[in-house]
Amino acid sequence: MRARLWLRGDWLGQRNEQSLLWLHLNDGRVLAFRLPTADFENDEPIGELAEQFAQDQRGTLLEARFGDGVAIPLYAAPPAPLPALPWGDPRHHAARDFAQRLDQEVLSLLASLNRHRQWDSLRNYNRLAALDPELRERRLQAVTRFPLLAAPVLLSAHQRLDFAGGKRHAWRDHDDGILEAIDHGRDLAGALGRHYGISKGLARSPICREMWGPTGLAHRRLLRLLDGIPAHRRPRAPADFVPAMDLLVVINLLADDKTDLAHLGNRVFREGFAAVCAPLQTRFAPLGPAVADCGDFIRAAVDHAVQTQPCPPGLTPRRLQLAWIESRGFRSLLAASRRWHALPRDRAGDAHDQTRVAAILGEHRAGEAHGRELCTAADLAHEGETMHHCVAQYWDQCLEAGTRVFALAMATERATAEYRFTLGAARFSLAQLRGPYNEEASEAMMAFALSVQDALNAPGRTEVRTALAASFAAGRIYRRHHPPRRLDPASERELTAVLTQLRPDAAPGELLRDFVAGYEYHAGPELEPIMGVGDALELVREPDNPHDPAAVALCWRGERIGYVPRQLNADIARRLDAAQPLLGQLTRLDMRAVAWQRVQFVIRQVQVH
Repeated sequence: MRARLWLRGDWLGQRNEQSLLWLHLNDGRVLAFRLPTADFENDEPIGELAEQFAQDQRGTLLEARFGDGVAIPLYAAPPAPLPALPWGDPRHHAARDFAQRLDQEVLSLLASLNRHRQWDSLRNYNRLAALDPELRERRLQAVTRFPLLAAPVLLSAHQRLDFAGGKRHAWRDHDDGILEAIDHGRDLAGALGRHYGISKGLARSPICREMWGPTGLAHRRLLRLLDGIPAHRRPRAPADFVPAMDLLVVINLLADDKTDLAHLGNRVFREGFAAVCAPLQTRFAPLGPAVADCGDFIRAAVDHAVQTQPCPPGLTPRRLQLAWIESRGFRSLLAASRRWHALPRDRAGDAHDQTRVAAILGEHRAGEAHGRELCTAADLAHEGETMHHCVAQYWDQCLEAGTRVFALAMATERATAEYRFTLGAARFSLAQLRGPYNEEASEAMMAFALSVQDALNAPGRTEVRTALAASFAAGRIYRRHHPPRRLDPASERELTAVLTQLRPDAAPGELLRDFVAGYEYHAGPELEPIMGVGDALELVREPDNPHDPAAVALCWRGERIGYVPRQLNADIARRLDAAQPLLGQLTRLDMRAVAWQRVQFVIRQVQVH
């Protein structure tokens, strides 16, 4: 052993006095442990502790003996901790002396990677510092030359450094092909391109020579979008993403795969981020709320389309919005949304709707601020007329997705808050906060709106949130029939053009492509390890289903994994009842996605000859 360092939790800014021990082993590795408080500066068992970890090169042990107690390894701790003590304190001097003995080049490189995630962990230090000198040099060069692309393959990206537990907390995106290219001096740009599904030119571009911060679109997905942009129009530095951040957030929600992303990059951002976003900021600022408002318009457009025009099978708001952006651009979509929001609101469809959604909170007060939950269509219509915005159009989301809307008042200020319901977590999150005429709310009103969110998610309301989640578990959505929502003539023409663009994309015989509804409540999560893309799915009619007589279950090898979404199942149910031969197939399985977007399926009509 080269060195050891004893510290206490409170010296490192922790709210405890737990004993912490760092060891610098002869093979170059650094180990850190959380030990019983009573064992502080007990050096006697250190040799036995080091011996237990000597053969654990991969760092898989989660605990070990230390005297009469247990030592918990801290893989996500920093390799060179510095206590929050005065510079001249002997304990601070000991920590500096320990750090000085470590590989300074590796420490500096890891620290330089810290942006969106933490990379300077003990685990990552050991992956580089303890290597054979030649191999160490090759991997250092790879991370230095391609930090954005090589670091996630060689190292683990941590949410934060941790002094508490021994769990791994983070994983790396391992790829043997990249390791072989690094270690044997082969075409690394090509290996990285294959790994990320991008061109070698993008892998070598300036934008990939430094780490990125938060971008509104997952880094791997953003790379695919950038690959569709002409090379001379691509961003050169992470700061270039800032103007497009609101658009990237929307794309992240809409786009499914690398094909969608490459097309969007080529069609939407062909002129470059700045050239596209500057005119949008000028005409539609603030851009974030304007983009969010497009969701309301798109839902109205789908409602209009399915009742007035021939539509591609399984048309959803997500699919229509993605097609509109790709074929017509953000400018067209934002302009159509603005025109639609300026139309007089139609109340006829909801005027006689006596349905009432169950109140989650009812009312909420904080000092002079007051919030009231709007539980009927009439409540939303009145709020929309009073505030001069389109909240009345959110009644469908209240019925069909668990959305809740509150009228907020504070002194002379009024605002409307939308809280969206996440089925898997059974929690609400603030989605929008708007003042009269869609103006932005004050910081004080935002703070009050967030206190309403906290009250909605309070432990005392767990039972009612769970009951709401259960009512939607199998895609059991309350369906209403109402006249098509009015669009202006220009938007109708553009909608027709977008639908025309969509129809050729549907494969022959394809009836529906969507995500499995209620997936997290059935056998799917347990079967994920053995399910695969391309597997057949059985379509099982459930005419006696008490929640939906048109229910169609999706089964994998006899096990129900969920349902066809209720808002899309009528045509499929009718075809099954007529004994038409249909084929279901699993088309996407993403274990990293949220449960309700984890499994995608397709239903095709079988051609009988």
